[in-house]
Amino acid sequence: MKLNALKKIKRQLKEMEKSPQNRNYRDLVSLAKQLGRTEDKRGKEPTYSRIRDPALSPPLSIPKHSGDLKTGTARSIIDALLSDIDEWEIHLAEVGDENEG
Repeated sequence: MKLNALKKIKRQLKEMEKSPQNRNYRDLVSLAKQLGRTEDKRGKEPTYSRIRDPALSPPLSIPKHSGDLKTGTARSIIDALLSDIDEWEIHLAEVGDENEG
């Protein structure tokens, strides 16, 4: 993950956070995949997990519904993806420090 790509995803999520209504699951799945999550075959809703760096995050369910997600559901997913970004920023800072020393 490159820092510029991470910043772009963060901007998108911050915009979504301002108005989480009328969000389609496809948009959130796309961002989850860009953050290194892959679909995991568990549970009744599609679940996305990260199995590589940075440290493992809890699995994230993104309901696959034909219409828009409920506002609270979208907000919760957006918050989880923003947490992923925080973890990526910490990871990239640590890797950068290791490469300098």
